[in-house]
Amino acid sequence: MQVLVVWEPILASDWKAPSGSTLGRISDPRARQFWDPKHVVAGKLNEFAKRKASGTTPSCCFQKGFYWDDAILYAPDTSWNDEPASAFWGGPVVRIVPDLEKALNAPL
Repeated sequence: MQVLVVWEPILASDWKAPSGSTLGRISDPRARQFWDPKHVVAGKLNEFAKRKASGTTPSCCFQKGFYWDDAILYAPDTSWNDEPASAFWGGPVVRIVPDLEKALNAPL
């Protein structure tokens, strides 16, 4: 499993890349974190959602024109050359952990 954590400016306090203490919230060595100040990833996810190419429908967290604070799960063999269909998409993260865990344990 690989985890991508994308930090982006959404809230008024998000005016710079996250600090070490914020990055420390995600301590799993499989996670890679990066700062996306221009919302490149969120913009692409918005395109997927609008075309319903996302697989599952986002259930939460739309602000400033972007989905945020969401967890999205893709199958291990997902090809990013196409528009990948997600197996799970929900948020806010703090509220969907049990559902995400179920999705991780389900056959993809």
